[in-house]
Amino acid sequence: MSETSETHIYALIPAAGVGRRMGADRPKQYMTVAGEPMLAQTVRALERVSRIERIFVVVSAADAWIDEVAKTFSPRVKVLRAGGAERADSVLGGLTAAQLPGDAWVLVHDAARPCVRPSEVNHLIDEVLGDAHGDLAGGILAVPMADTVKRADPQRMILETVPRADLWRAATPQLFRVGTLLRALTAGLAGVTDEASAVERLGLPVKVVSCRSANLKVTEPGDEKLAELILGEKNMQAPQIPQIRVGQGYDSHRLVEGRRLILGGVEIPFEKGLDGHSDADVLLHALTDAVLGAAALGDIGQHFPPSDPQWKGADSRKLLRAVVELARRAGWTIVNVDATLVAERPKIGPHMKAIRESVAQTLGVAVEQVSVKAKTNERMDAVGHEEGMMAQAVALLVRTPEASRG
Repeated sequence: MSETSETHIYALIPAAGVGRRMGADRPKQYMTVAGEPMLAQTVRALERVSRIERIFVVVSAADAWIDEVAKTFSPRVKVLRAGGAERADSVLGGLTAAQLPGDAWVLVHDAARPCVRPSEVNHLIDEVLGDAHGDLAGGILAVPMADTVKRADPQRMILETVPRADLWRAATPQLFRVGTLLRALTAGLAGVTDEASAVERLGLPVKVVSCRSANLKVTEPGDEKLAELILGEKNMQAPQIPQIRVGQGYDSHRLVEGRRLILGGVEIPFEKGLDGHSDADVLLHALTDAVLGAAALGDIGQHFPPSDPQWKGADSRKLLRAVVELARRAGWTIVNVDATLVAERPKIGPHMKAIRESVAQTLGVAVEQVSVKAKTNERMDAVGHEEGMMAQAVALLVRTPEASRG
């Protein structure tokens, strides 16, 4: 069997239990772990698996906690009040209520396993759906037994040491076709401790797929502290790293008589000015495109087309401010900009301080975040012959995960 465009994968989280062993004031799936309800953490772990089309959370009909937690769920998640007294009852009730096609695949995952990684879920899917012979009925995540295993009598006296070479601790998710799992569960729930045990009774092959021991099930007091440590470590990884983007901009304009020369928002005394629909500030135009490029928001011509009369003679500082605001609304902050102006004349050095200050004010950043350099073109090509000027610019933008979530 293999995954195709017609392969449908769903997830089901039985969450109707009360977890009495935890001794908490609420069902354990609603206990706060790493700053939010454990069920919300578990759902989010599966939401990060893009191959899952829908996630069904199965709770009891009388659940008074789910409504508040469900506010954190994405539109991919649906709550089903179809839970039963035991886990197997909730899985059967959830599958029946969801009315999924029999040939679809369903990942059943414990509500109290918030530490599973998306990579582990994808590995399970790959192992089962990538089975070359197509013989597998499904598969489960499991942890290879690392400890020495003892069998004891009712008085806890050791009877024997059990070889651990082929022993695994079953975990979740567990992946099966919907039709197969329904057939297994409707055959009887007595003695069913997980989905695999039900499917095994049908005599069908089920594969174990290795996962981390950190994919623990919060069962007893103290387990939630371990989960917090694991989730804290996970939250320090890539999802928390700020996004950094670089954009580059370029612009050029002819020099003509009868126009003011505006560079970086500063008027420079000169016998010629730059020709253009706006004030033709070649330096700010390059910076505008650099900011737009870093934020992937198009280019200056898209936002301020020269065919639009409202931009005729416009102050380019106004255009750049508008673009900075667009980037800000998308969560981006300017780290620094670096620009190079290429012109034979006039000398830019005497005006550099004013230009940098003007650019910084327009961008809304400190002067230390603005670099502007001036070069000649050594009398080469049109710029070197004083027919025009050109500018190149680079902008570095940053966006935090919080900003990207809006």
